[in-house]
Amino acid sequence: MKTQFLISAVLISLTANINPPAFAQTSPQTSIHKQELIANANKTEKINNIKKLLEITGAKAMTQQMLNDMFSTMKSQYPNLPANFWKAFIAEIKPDDIFNEYIPLYDKYFTDEEIKGMIAFYQTPLGKKTLNVLPQLTKDSTQIGIKYGKEAAERAIEKLKSRGELP
Repeated sequence: MKTQFLISAVLISLTANINPPAFAQTSPQTSIHKQELIANANKTEKINNIKKLLEITGAKAMTQQMLNDMFSTMKSQYPNLPANFWKAFIAEIKPDDIFNEYIPLYDKYFTDEEIKGMIAFYQTPLGKKTLNVLPQLTKDSTQIGIKYGKEAAERAIEKLKSRGELP
């Protein structure tokens, strides 16, 4: 009787050790699947937060303004190109595609918590003011950069001319 009990105990023990998932509540595969589901849900939440941030910051409108500015600059730099080129050029530019390229950038450089922090900031009075002032601040800063670059180029040309390195 003791021998049968001992043999039964050993068999139960071996069975439990040989096939642990049969006795566990969840298998490693189920656990991995749950982890993937959680990771996907977190990724979806982060992407939605990035989209919300881009909406709050007016990224689409800024992208369109940037494209308009680029178009105007290019058109003035290449006045000899025919009008049909500019129509074809504009048709090739897809602002929504550019906008969608921002999402992986924000995902790469910011955590979801940081994205949430920016959303909270841009909903404050200071954040709203920042959003209102930033486009003009950027435009003014760009003009300073252009002016500085032009002056530096003129000085460089004069130096090279004075040394006989340019005609």
